[in-house]
Formats: sequence, structure tokens, C-alpha cells
Amino acid sequence: MLNSKDNIKQKDSIIDMQNYRLPGNPANIVKLHTHFRGSFDKVGFDIYDYELLFNDEATRQLMRRGDTIGCFYIESPGMRSLLKRLNCDTFEMLTAASSVIRPGVAESGMMQEFIDRHKQPSKRKYLIPEMEEFLGETYGVMIYQEDVIKVVHHVVGMSLEEADLLRRAMSGKMRSHSAMQQLINRFFQCCDARGYSQEIAQALWDQIDSFAGYAFCKAHSASFALLSFQVAFLKTHYPAHFMANVLNNGGGYYSPEVYINESKRMGIKILLPSINESLWEYKAERNSIRLGFLAIKGFDNSFALKIIRERNSNGKFVSLADFIVRTGIGYEHTKKLIACGAMDCFKETRPTLMRLIDIYYHKRKILDNSYNDLFMNDSFRLEEEIKTSTEYSIEEICSIEYETFGYMVSRHPLHFFYTAVSAPDIIKSADLKNYKGKRIKMIGWYMASKRIKTKKGEIMKFLSLEDLSGTFEAIFFPKIYNIFAEQTISTGPYLLEGKADLENGNNIIVEKLRLLSSMDTLSITRKDSSENNYFGDVEKVAEEEFALAAKLDKEKLRRAYAI
Repeated sequence: MLNSKDNIKQKDSIIDMQNYRLPGNPANIVKLHTHFRGSFDKVGFDIYDYELLFNDEATRQLMRRGDTIGCFYIESPGMRSLLKRLNCDTFEMLTAASSVIRPGVAESGMMQEFIDRHKQPSKRKYLIPEMEEFLGETYGVMIYQEDVIKVVHHVVGMSLEEADLLRRAMSGKMRSHSAMQQLINRFFQCCDARGYSQEIAQALWDQIDSFAGYAFCKAHSASFALLSFQVAFLKTHYPAHFMANVLNNGGGYYSPEVYINESKRMGIKILLPSINESLWEYKAERNSIRLGFLAIKGFDNSFALKIIRERNSNGKFVSLADFIVRTGIGYEHTKKLIACGAMDCFKETRPTLMRLIDIYYHKRKILDNSYNDLFMNDSFRLEEEIKTSTEYSIEEICSIEYETFGYMVSRHPLHFFYTAVSAPDIIKSADLKNYKGKRIKMIGWYMASKRIKTKKGEIMKFLSLEDLSGTFEAIFFPKIYNIFAEQTISTGPYLLEGKADLENGNNIIVEKLRLLSSMDTLSITRKDSSENNYFGDVEKVAEEEFALAAKLDKEKLRRAYAI
């Protein structure tokens, strides 16, 4: 217990906020803060118009569906599942959801209790009748830090100072174990004084103890919910601009690949980088997103700025030779731009451009002003002769994209496993809702994963996966995870067998797992091998080979370039 001297000291420092006034002459205070309203004239709406936000039906539908990938704080698999289970579409419910998802509430079992009570009013019950007055808004479940203070003070009978000290102590802000024990003893003493049984007192304490260290204060939850609502509004009404800037900001819970595929599901067209259109960052163009130079791995920002400045000063590039001469960018970086499609604007096939780049850099040496090509006419003729209408295959294009960007643009990875994905016994994520409690098979591509330790100290895993129709979660309980743990490290694709669990989200409880082999379908990641499966885009050319090529006559050189 606190001694009387401590109590007097605390009471002297308490400020009565109802009668508090700012120091000085109030007439001299114009305003406490400036409300930032943004550029209303430019965008046509005010993001701080909360009545507009909270009553926008399209935004509320998006939240009820859990289509919140990219939205601040509400994009994780667990949060998206919670939004759907709560049918969440109001600011008040989103505020509660932002706190109820916290580890302490979820692990104590009170998150599921909150969901059940929200859906079925008949299940709303109160451990102590008096709790209804103070926890009626949350159906008798403590989900905010303030709930601890209200219950401990009004229901248990501890002073407000003691209640707040207990809240702070359970948030890890009290280092003294003896002081903490005094508060715990005080809690049970007050329960006993109020006539509560030992069982009720212990049950009340268990609920407080299980989550108070992790719970948000309500203002914290509300501020998170407000920002979540604002970005959900932007995703709903300005999808391309919103997703482009999520990618520019480095994303959140997921990798860029997930945001690219989410954009495709939203109907947004993803455009490859272009030396005549791209900026450094991703750029929204109507209902499409243009990849910026930053998406290209290893592409230096200084080269991107050089391209953009030259383009702005002297117009768009009209040919590969024009690009090389005007920018002076070296062989490797130019080759990378060709390979990933950034020079498709020249209306030449990529193999043609790859052949031309060798001629320009190593035969004509167009960046060397001192070099005089005595066989320039032959070089010009060769440029025409080596042109080909044959383009890279879609497998090669997607392999290059995956290596260059870290994701595929032209196709989803599961496109190359289409035979397996379209098999009649494979359930699509969009249809999962029709198979509640049934044994099913699904195929998914990796999005994210999370391992947790159960109360028994065992390890289980959650895999967030996507197919061509949507997203779903694969749950590996400890016994199954011990069997398939090694396979879950891959990006997939996974062939999963198990039971559809719709009570807790769009889930499959996994019983069997197998990685689909590229031997069964189209191989998109072939490397040089003893089976003569070659991967040409990573082939390196040594300088000595250029010297050798220089010794070839025109006919041999033409044959060397021929397909």
C-alpha cells in the first residue's frame, strides 16, 4: 500500500482539468494550433472531413471485406481477418479492433470473446454486474488501458491514483517488484472488502494481468483508427495513386511483390519501366502504375536522374543509339534497361536491341569520340542485318523481371503452373467461403509468414498465401509444422490439403503440404546445367571474347548473331 505521505504528495499534484485555464490573458490567444486542410482545390476533397470519411459507403465496404492491404495498421492478415469477422465499418468499431488485436487481448482469449459478444448480443455478460455501466461499450471486455482504471477504481474500489499506478506498473513502467506486489495485494484486499468471491477476484485479475501490458490507451487506438480510415478512403477512391505511393514508401507489412499483385487484383494495370516515361519512383497514370527506375535492382539513382534531365531538356529518346550518345550511360546499365523492357518504346525486339548494344559499344564505340570506324558502312549494314522479329519467350521475360525487380509484372508466378492451379479439385481462395468445415485442396504463392509459440511452448506457423483469385491463410499447428517446417521456407507454390476454417478467417488448417515442382510444369528458373537447360540472361561475356569477335569477318559475325 501507498503511505499517507505519498498520497498527500500525489493529491497536491493533481490538476482539476474542469477548472483549468491557460496562463496569461486568454484574449491574446488566437488559436492553439493550425488545422492543416491540405490542397482541397487540387484534389476535390478534404481528408480531414471526418463526416465524409466515416459515412463513405465505398470505404466502409472495403473495410468490411478486409481488402485493406496497403492501409496503415489494418493490412496484416490477422487484422484483415478481424475486420471481416467483426463486419467492421465504423470509426468506433475500428478503434476497438485496433486495440483488441493487440497480443495481450488476443492471447487471453478475450478477442474471441469480444467477437462473439459483438455478433451475438445474448452472449454479452459481465463478471460483476457493475461492470456493465463502465464496459458496456465493449460488451464487458477490457480492451483499453482506461478500462483497467475504470474497473479497478469503480468496481474494485481502489483509488484513482492506485488504479493508474497499477496500469503503469503492468505496462512495465514500475521497476520495483515489491511495489508491484503491494498493488496486487491491495487489489485483492479491495475485492474482498467489496464482498467478491476469491474465484471472481482471480478471474478479474487474470483478465487484467493477461493484456494490460500490451493494451493501447483509447486515444492511441482512436488515432490509429483515424489514420487507417483516411488511407482506406484513399485506396477506395484513388487506387492507382495510393498503391503507387505505398510502393514508393517501401510498403509496410508485405514485400513489393504483394502490393504489385494486389494492384492487379484491383484492376490496376502495371506498366514496365520506360526510359521515355518513368521517373525515379513509381508513378500513377490514370488507372495504371508505371514502374520507376528505383524498381530496377542495382540501378544507380544518378543514372536515373541523368536520363530524366536529358529527356526533359531535349525531348524523348528515339533510338538506342540516340539514348547512348545523349546519356553516356555504360554498357551494363544500358543492357539492364533493355532486358527489363525499359526500351520497348523503340519498337524493336529485345534480342535485336541486345545485338545492337554490342555493335554500338564494342564495334562502333560510339561513346569514344576519338575512335574512327573505317568500316562504318559495313557497321550500318550489319545493324540492319542482325534485326530479328523473334522476341523472348514469356518464360524468359518473367525470369528477367523476377531477377530485375524481385517480382513478375507480365504474369503471376502461378500462371506457369496453370495446369495444376486449374485442376477441378483445387479450390480457389475466392470460393473458399463455400467450403466451410470441408476437406479441400488449394494452391498458393507466398506473401508473408509468422511463427508463434503456443502456451505449451510449441511452435506453429501462419502462411499468408495468394492464388489467381485472392488471398488466404494457411495454418500449421505444431504437430503438422514439425513435419513440414523446412518446406515452408520456400516461396512456393504450395499444394495444401486440409480443412476450411471460416470461423477465424479465410483459412485452411493444413494437414498435408507439397511444393509443386517445376518438373511438372513450365520451368521459369532454369540455370546452366548438365541437362543443357540454359539461362541466357545471366550469361557473362569476357573482354577477350570481344577481341575474338573482332577477328571474325562479316559473314561469320552475322552467323554468330543469328538465331
